[in-house]
Amino acid sequence: MSTSSRARCLDCPFWHKLAAILFLVAVLTPAPAVSATPIKGRNHVCPTAFWNFGDSLTDTGGTLDVFALSLDPERSPYGESFFKRPAKRFCNGRVVPDYFSLAFKYPLLQPYLQAGAFDYNYGANFASGGTTASNDTSRNPIYLLNQVAQFVRFKQSATSQKNQFACHAFKQFLPRNDSYGEGLYTFEIGGNDVLNAILLKNQTAAQVVTQVIPDAMMNILATIKILTSNGAKKFLFFNTPNAGCSTIAMTVLASIPGLQKDDMGCIVFINELDQAYNKALNDTIASARLLYPGRTISIFNYYAANLEILTNPSLYGFNPALTKRACCGAPGFGTLNFNPLVTCGNPGSNKCANPEEYVNWDGVHFTDAFYRQIALWALSGKFTDNPVNYTSLCKLDFRNFAKSSTYNSVYPQSCRVTFT
Repeated sequence: MSTSSRARCLDCPFWHKLAAILFLVAVLTPAPAVSATPIKGRNHVCPTAFWNFGDSLTDTGGTLDVFALSLDPERSPYGESFFKRPAKRFCNGRVVPDYFSLAFKYPLLQPYLQAGAFDYNYGANFASGGTTASNDTSRNPIYLLNQVAQFVRFKQSATSQKNQFACHAFKQFLPRNDSYGEGLYTFEIGGNDVLNAILLKNQTAAQVVTQVIPDAMMNILATIKILTSNGAKKFLFFNTPNAGCSTIAMTVLASIPGLQKDDMGCIVFINELDQAYNKALNDTIASARLLYPGRTISIFNYYAANLEILTNPSLYGFNPALTKRACCGAPGFGTLNFNPLVTCGNPGSNKCANPEEYVNWDGVHFTDAFYRQIALWALSGKFTDNPVNYTSLCKLDFRNFAKSSTYNSVYPQSCRVTFT
């Protein structure tokens, strides 16, 4: 996709519609006042809870609690690097929300639909594998605005329960009163919008730019409006990493005649679509900042962070020869150990002996080691537009980020339920 074609998109009908909606929202929906009074004894910048929305890159069990025993993460070797067993995460260990919780010494963020006992003192995770920002239900019946609606219903129910059932023991595990206004709302979403369109729906690049991405941006703007009206003040969006360098894209699309690749072997048109999505996200967030002054709305540049690791892997502990190869997968379909017919955890699949050196875990999702580095950067404000250095301001402790850390070592004999 050329620069000129992306520039022409600024004249497409979507942007005129978006401008009209922004004007109406600004006129008809004044932003609620933001309290500037910090909570006593705590830096008011530091979040008291996390509310996460997104897809499988940050899912901590939402998908597997609904579709139990049906997906690969229910099988070994998923989860083994930290939990020592499958933990309903699409990873060999921790994902970014887990690292955020560990940095703040909070219990791991539980899925909204937690099976059995629950602990929502420090927020909840609404992410679900396959989710899109646009209204695409080709892989998952849930998309971003559904997750936001779940949050609103959750907040209403939790507030009602605290008011009605003062004597019930479970009240102590519901969100604290400052969790909504002083929590950090995080979003990692958008990658499925591009890949679903290309890999599953056979849409053209032009359709992604003129239909899929505008649809996603409208929903993101609506998301900010809804959450702001429910007290949210702190937002952190992750844009999309360069999926053209992903194992699945480089394997499944390799046979396309005349496919253009860059110097690293990544698929150019996929990366250009991710860049188009990220440019639209920047524009949408810039508009939201004008609509909701007093809020902190940041964007972590996942694309640039991913590119930094792929360009300089040895600086971050990754093997330069393994940056595109899946640690857990199977041969028989390309050269990167990814076979869509024999995925990780299924009979015939294999697992590498050194996942810490890999960027990609199962051909689609990243490794525990990769997410650790992303979390370190995001918490310190690196690769971030409108950054907040939580590492410094909140005096974060990263000892539990060590690759040798396990669930039992971090939460020894804990009475708090953190995962099931």
